[in-house]
Amino acid sequence: RVGCQTDDYKRNVFDGLFWYTYYGFGYYMGNMNGIILGNDDQTGFGKPATLYGFFGSPIYRGKWFSVHYELDLGLSYNFNAYDPERNPYNVLIGSKRNAYINIVLNGKFSLPKHSDIGVGFSFQHFSNGSYQKPNKGINLVSTTVSYQWNLYKNRDKGYKRYPIDPHVPTWEWYVFVGSGVRMLDADYNKNNPHEGKRWFNTSISSALLIQTSPRRKFGLGLDFFYYDWGRYVLEYRANQEGFIEETSLRDNMTLGVYLAHEVGYKWIWLITDLGFYVTPRVGDDPIHPWMYERVGIKFQITKRLFASVSIKAHMAKADYTEWAIGYSLVKNKPVRKK
Repeated sequence: RVGCQTDDYKRNVFDGLFWYTYYGFGYYMGNMNGIILGNDDQTGFGKPATLYGFFGSPIYRGKWFSVHYELDLGLSYNFNAYDPERNPYNVLIGSKRNAYINIVLNGKFSLPKHSDIGVGFSFQHFSNGSYQKPNKGINLVSTTVSYQWNLYKNRDKGYKRYPIDPHVPTWEWYVFVGSGVRMLDADYNKNNPHEGKRWFNTSISSALLIQTSPRRKFGLGLDFFYYDWGRYVLEYRANQEGFIEETSLRDNMTLGVYLAHEVGYKWIWLITDLGFYVTPRVGDDPIHPWMYERVGIKFQITKRLFASVSIKAHMAKADYTEWAIGYSLVKNKPVRKK
């Protein structure tokens, strides 16, 4: 992988707040064919490969040793996806292409001149956001060893933390429209996850946030969800039990409120929202979920216009991938008048 390391040369506020970050692009290759899933003839999950972007920031920085956290995001391919005839034992991944998330905690030892040696731990996750069943996902917990060669001499970089002006808390009020696709099992009893039907999900959201620092926002939001498979699920369950269910368009809708939280670096914000359904939502597992999460990334296109991609989930199980476009009706309005 190739990346760049920020330093104190330009005295950038965000670089100083995050204690001088590093970021770039990488390529991952793995071999999961040694994992046997109950059959000697089964080859395994495949040899996944991933092109990803990474972002890292130190927790501790000493003269010769530092501790960092890192987030990698990308799109993987080359999995041996589930197939009822050719690959029936892979009950974890139903698609050849999946999202890739990697969270790393590692320590780096600076060697003389241009080199670093790192040791740490990583948590990797592969899934497709319920676009293709089955989608239990693959999780890997690993120890890591890394070698890094730097174009600069280690001592040539400066990481001095300069004082910054106090942040004046500001208001933000935004609205966004999101959409995504998820798959439901064809017969709804998970006997044939490979041949499910895909349905659209649409959301309209609005939230009021207070930015308490240059890199953090908190707030409260309201979600309106429309999912066109709600009536289908109710009618199917009624048919399985031998009676007819009268449904309406209202069965495809629900409301939710959520606690909004964002952590930002320049024009990129990490979204971590926790929501609660105000009106019952028809679901598959659990049948009537009462809580949901939204985890994703927001890209600030202009000062007010933004785009985001998030995973909406129930108890860490993906509901669907939400692609959204939004606009800040109020932006950077001081909480208190001077």
